[in-house]
Amino acid sequence: MFDIFVSYWWQFCILAVICYFVGNINFAVIFSRLIQKRDVRTCGSGNAGATNMFRVFGLRMGVLTFTCDCLKGVVCCLSAKYIFALLGEQAAVQAQYFAGLFVVLGHIFPVLYGFRGGKGVAASIGVLLVNQPILMLCCIIPAIVIILISDRMSVFAILTSLFMIIWCWTVMYADIGAFASAAFTLMFVFVIFAHRHNIARIFTGKESRLGVLKALRGKSEHRLRELKEREERRNAAQHDDGASEEANASEENENGGE
Repeated sequence: MFDIFVSYWWQFCILAVICYFVGNINFAVIFSRLIQKRDVRTCGSGNAGATNMFRVFGLRMGVLTFTCDCLKGVVCCLSAKYIFALLGEQAAVQAQYFAGLFVVLGHIFPVLYGFRGGKGVAASIGVLLVNQPILMLCCIIPAIVIILISDRMSVFAILTSLFMIIWCWTVMYADIGAFASAAFTLMFVFVIFAHRHNIARIFTGKESRLGVLKALRGKSEHRLRELKEREERRNAAQHDDGASEEANASEENENGGE
């Protein structure tokens, strides 16, 4: 179905440029500078993405960055879908996958940041939420399991990207056609390429852990300490009340004896 691209090539080119520059908006850099007064690219792994934000600045900053990066994919694909629907249903389908490719490309290789961007995981998830929502929802539980077992976001990203490429050409191709399948595949090829150094570190055993399990264990231990301290305070209060009652009873007995 490349004939649609040929028919509306200049509209697709404008879409590509807009989505690429939307992808250039790097929330990791923006939030780290505005909120933390530091550049995330000078901290941790040096990557301008949600994972490094989580490692360096904590869960809230990581979730905030991940959500905003994800929304880039959602906004670009939804906009392309409804705008190109004016040109026909098939044009809308092709456009939303084409938009997804370029927003992820802009996130990974942003010209505004010297081509030093994130790794496209959150942005690609946003693309999936619009283009393949049921598939994305079905992947949530396996994704959580992979992250908890491996404790590495890179393992999840690489395995998910490989699965999506295979799924595209075996299941999705009949519905979306060659053009959209090619765009979808290229998007995840870029995600895998962005993780090339992670792949090398995984095979050499030097890949850093995400720290999810440690954080969960830390929260559990902190919760147990709080409960223990609360119980100790309760026992101490009860002991103080008992001692006060005994003192009052003793004083009453002495007064009665007099």
